[in-house]
Amino acid sequence: MLLFPAIDADQDCTSYDQTLSQVSDLFLIPTGADDIFAAWATTPTYVADSIDNTAGDNTKAIHLVGEGSVPASEKTIDEYPKGKKKTTNRLYTLTFNIKNLSPANYAFLQAVQCGSTGFTFYYADRGGWVYGVVGGILPEFIDADLPKGGAATDKNIGTITLQFSSLTGDPQRRVNPLA
Repeated sequence: MLLFPAIDADQDCTSYDQTLSQVSDLFLIPTGADDIFAAWATTPTYVADSIDNTAGDNTKAIHLVGEGSVPASEKTIDEYPKGKKKTTNRLYTLTFNIKNLSPANYAFLQAVQCGSTGFTFYYADRGGWVYGVVGGILPEFIDADLPKGGAATDKNIGTITLQFSSLTGDPQRRVNPLA
């Protein structure tokens, strides 16, 4: 049986914050590197020196800044006896645009195109939240695109696409200690 958790008693008010949802940060943690957050299960804290974009040897996490989104998941729905149905898997797609295409960032996006999923990740939004699970989210798929627009004012952009699945629902949300 589902146990409904407690929720706000008064919901018809305007005293709560409406936070921005745009994904603004992506943290990639190579297999073997230290997790960037300690105490994820309660109130995460940043692990000092766990992020270093200049390391280049997979010993540190990478922090990318951009603009992204995670729309509603694609659901696998199984049928049960007596006409009942249940969502048994959710596939999430995170799309993340990077506007800073310095030579190093461009080379990084080219490396991502190989599709290696030897990492975990967290993502954060502009509302001050970070999303993940203990140790980071395991990706199922990653790719990068470096499209060229045809209009006279189009600018270069790189787009990372990440997919991950969950049997239990959306990733946990915590206050972002790096915000």
